[in-house]
Amino acid sequence: MLLEFAGVCAFRRAIDPALAARCAEVASNVAGDVRALVCQHGLDPDDPMNDFRFDGAYQRGPGRVDLRNHPALSAPPFTDDSLGTGALWLPLIERLLGHDAQLLWKGLVVTEPGTPEQPYHADGPLLSRDAWMLHSGKACQSAALPAHSLTVFVPLVDYDGSGAEPTSFLPGSHRQDTAAALKAEALEAGCSAGAGVPAPLEATAGDAIVFDLRTHHAGGGNASQKRRAVMYLVYAVPWYDGEVQRRLLEGQGVVEMGGGTPSKLKPLTAQMGG
Repeated sequence: MLLEFAGVCAFRRAIDPALAARCAEVASNVAGDVRALVCQHGLDPDDPMNDFRFDGAYQRGPGRVDLRNHPALSAPPFTDDSLGTGALWLPLIERLLGHDAQLLWKGLVVTEPGTPEQPYHADGPLLSRDAWMLHSGKACQSAALPAHSLTVFVPLVDYDGSGAEPTSFLPGSHRQDTAAALKAEALEAGCSAGAGVPAPLEATAGDAIVFDLRTHHAGGGNASQKRRAVMYLVYAVPWYDGEVQRRLLEGQGVVEMGGGTPSKLKPLTAQMGG
């Protein structure tokens, strides 16, 4: 399966583009309200030193607001069935995580005009086999540990390079062996294991991108004149929750390449011709 091999796949037109447009409008308005409130407190919403967090709103670097489990997500248009129990991606989620998979987080990332590309990072850790056994209660016999969490991105505007740049992924970086090869490429000049070429995944409003929480990726820059928004839904096996992730990110059972902070891995631009 592509998702298991590359760590990312896409569903085209997973939701109605008209629904995506309504969601984008609400997301932009809420992000605008958040930024205005931050300014009212005498703070710069684009200053990463402020690192604001309140009422389901978080700063994710200059120009990016993360609305995780924000109250707006519990009202229309975000309650549409195509974003919930009728979502096209749910059979894939259940196939890889099990029928008892849980929706861990639901949110929006809204990016201001002029915001640059993110550094490459993973949203969750690579686990050791001991950590997998400890938390899941069973050993894994396969060559690579299966996914413990999957993220679904639903772009609410077109991410096609015409202003709003697409998210780029490093295929295979959810696997420990490929992550080690990527680290070698990043640290040793001239070293190439053939794993460091990024894959920008263009998408139109209403598509859905599903990726393993461990897959390294970078949100594209926003060269348009409007805010851009993407909805995300994070699903996980029953034993993986926010508290487990926090402990793992603190180093309890994470292999060397794990972590939720930028990995400082960079794509091999020489391989791309620029």
